[in-house]
Amino acid sequence: MKKLKQYKYIILVVLIVSSFIFYWFQLRPAQIRKECYKMTESSVVFNPLLFAKKYAGESYFDEIAYKKCLREKGLEK
Repeated sequence: MKKLKQYKYIILVVLIVSSFIFYWFQLRPAQIRKECYKMTESSVVFNPLLFAKKYAGESYFDEIAYKKCLREKGLEK
């Protein structure tokens, strides 16, 4: 127990740094991808060709706009 009290600040710093690293490399990219996908999916309404494909049963995902969004947010080069 005495050792734990000695190292409590080191443990706290390691825990905070680990939490930040997890957020930056796991949660943040997932949130950005989800946001870009929703933005791309909603832009289908404004693109007549993709809108027609959507209701014809074809794939209507605008991959170019999705990749552009990811680049703007700093996930892709």
